[in-house]
Amino acid sequence: MSASIVIHCEQPIPYGTCTAQHHAGTADEDEARTSAGAAGWGIGGAGADLCPAHAPRRRSAGPPCGNNPNTRISPEDQAAVAEFRDCLKRRAAERTT
Repeated sequence: MSASIVIHCEQPIPYGTCTAQHHAGTADEDEARTSAGAAGWGIGGAGADLCPAHAPRRRSAGPPCGNNPNTRISPEDQAAVAEFRDCLKRRAAERTT
């Protein structure tokens, strides 16, 4: 049997603490924290490890909407945007001729 680190959510809730756990699958603390961070956990940012449900949302890129140039959109949405731009170009060309 090998040892591995389990990270527990430290968010207080009305009757104790959150029961969420992240099984890192490694005995190395740095690797375990990296694994949890990649899984959406808030690791040590506020002095506590927090599961994805309790971790603070990172909003540095702004809201996830079409007006935000920092928002990544799916390839299907990118194709729809390109098609709409082509439509607008055709309309503009029809108006000038």
